[in-house]
Amino acid sequence: MKRTLFLLTAFMFCAFSALMAQDNDAMIGTWDVMIEDTPQGNVNVILTIERMDGKLKAKFNPAGSDQETPITNISEQENTIIMYFFAEGYDLYMSLKPSEDDKVSGFLVDQFPVKGKRVKG
Repeated sequence: MKRTLFLLTAFMFCAFSALMAQDNDAMIGTWDVMIEDTPQGNVNVILTIERMDGKLKAKFNPAGSDQETPITNISEQENTIIMYFFAEGYDLYMSLKPSEDDKVSGFLVDQFPVKGKRVKG
């Protein structure tokens, strides 16, 4: 009986993890993102998200720049991703979720509004 319960629990965990991954696959792609009202003003970045070996990977570049900032860790939650990175001398995080067709919204460090739209083509 314990073995059956364990197998059922393991199956449910795997199914839930796969379902969460499918929800966040809508975030895969290239995004034109605006981080609003930062101490440096509004900051525009190009964010690229992809899935490699079952995990989301991401990086961003300030618009019009070749300077790349890698995302060091991505936490996937239901219909939301939280990306962790180092920039401007600080460890930062940004949460994003789909807001409507080909648009995302969220916050940088739970303080600065973030809005973005998918780059087509």
